[in-house]
Amino acid sequence: MSQTITDTTKKTETLFFVVTMLLLFNTAVVSPTDTDMWWHLRNGDEIWHQGKILLQDIFSYTRFGAHWVNAFWLSDLGLFGLLKLGGFFAITLAVALIAVGLMATIYLHMEGSVYLRGLLILLAMIGIHPNWSARPQLMSFLLLAFLDYFLDRHRHVKKQPLWVLPLIFALWGNLHGGFIWGILLLLATIVGESLDNLLDNPPSLSWKETGQLALWSILAALAVSINPNGISLWKLPFEQVQVSLSITEWLSPDFHQLYAHPLLWLLFLLIIGLAFSKKSMSFTDLLKGLGFTYLFFVAQRNMGPFAIILLPIIARHLNQAVQNLFKAPIMEDFRNRIAQLPQRKQLSPKVNFIVNSTLVSLITVFAICNAYFISTPQSMDVKLPARAIQWIKDNQPQGPRFNSYNWGGYLIWELREYPVFIDGRADLYGNEIISEWNEINSGTDKGLALLNTRKIGFIFIESDSPLLTRLPRNEWQNVYSDEMITIYQRKP
Repeated sequence: MSQTITDTTKKTETLFFVVTMLLLFNTAVVSPTDTDMWWHLRNGDEIWHQGKILLQDIFSYTRFGAHWVNAFWLSDLGLFGLLKLGGFFAITLAVALIAVGLMATIYLHMEGSVYLRGLLILLAMIGIHPNWSARPQLMSFLLLAFLDYFLDRHRHVKKQPLWVLPLIFALWGNLHGGFIWGILLLLATIVGESLDNLLDNPPSLSWKETGQLALWSILAALAVSINPNGISLWKLPFEQVQVSLSITEWLSPDFHQLYAHPLLWLLFLLIIGLAFSKKSMSFTDLLKGLGFTYLFFVAQRNMGPFAIILLPIIARHLNQAVQNLFKAPIMEDFRNRIAQLPQRKQLSPKVNFIVNSTLVSLITVFAICNAYFISTPQSMDVKLPARAIQWIKDNQPQGPRFNSYNWGGYLIWELREYPVFIDGRADLYGNEIISEWNEINSGTDKGLALLNTRKIGFIFIESDSPLLTRLPRNEWQNVYSDEMITIYQRKP
């Protein structure tokens, strides 16, 4: 009898895990229309056809020929390869599968029942969904989760081969500039273990082992420079760009908006877990938790790393808190009452199999169909300024273009004969060009003068841009407008 109950429990847990992963896949199926995805695709396209890595800008006229720290070349090449292999449907599937791989890695890292871990990773995926799109940062999320799992096993389970660290960071330096998250994680671990040793807390690593980790971490940091950009790649995370325009991902989360609440709930769950687990927190977990929470509060672009690092810490303490709760007398009485209830007749194994297989199949079919439909041209064009682009292709306006910041990447992909004024590569443009863009977009006197200085021939901008109310009507004429984009052309 007990063996039958155990088998049934295992099957139920397996079903829950499979359904959780399918729900994660569904949550991560997003339309491949991210505004920055397009210049990444164009970068991959150029590398593919030119047979060399771009290290100078060729997409804009404001920074043409300038040195460009191309930290994404390998990711962009892979992104373009997916497009050639299976179109935007392949990109959509890959993005969703990365989410499953990411959360499965974190799941392995977490403590507690399959139900606790499953619900936590679902909540986290909903929380980072606003920043989930077809961009190289997904590779940083995946590597950060693997690195945290690797370090945790090194500290608590079995010492790992630390020579793997330089290999991880050599790869990371060619995929995305988010390697700095990994460096911060290594630093938090080294300092945390040192404090545990120094203050006589039970350390996971001895002084000698902490020193070995520090040495291999230095080598890992040096390995980042094994890339086409060399040591200049290290400038990327520290570029101080005055963000005077509203680049959403650089702003702090707006907790008045619902999108930021799931990650806030994770933070509350950590506090609850700490309060009721009666389990002390190591300095390593403390520094990791505080550090990545700080990064999350500073910028929305850190939502993913925050969830990745916090989830195992939350599970560790929340699992213990739940166990303590179930030991309370009131819960023991509740369990006894449940045990006394008449047992419902269970379905036969064959019927169970049919029901479970049908459920899994329906969710899988829905996920794949959803991925297909949102990646069709018809579905994508609704979210893109496709009609405005077609007008330009049909009418061929002359002169340099002043364009929307958000849609600069899409213009790079679609209108290759027109170099852009600006796009999402803020580190390339720096304070000077970003400030120029902001002046023009705001319609200030300086901005209007810059239109003449830059000899702008036509303007491609969002229809609610302040510039459109300030343009001199004797110099500019509205030649196209829809709910998304307005185009003005300089009068002859």
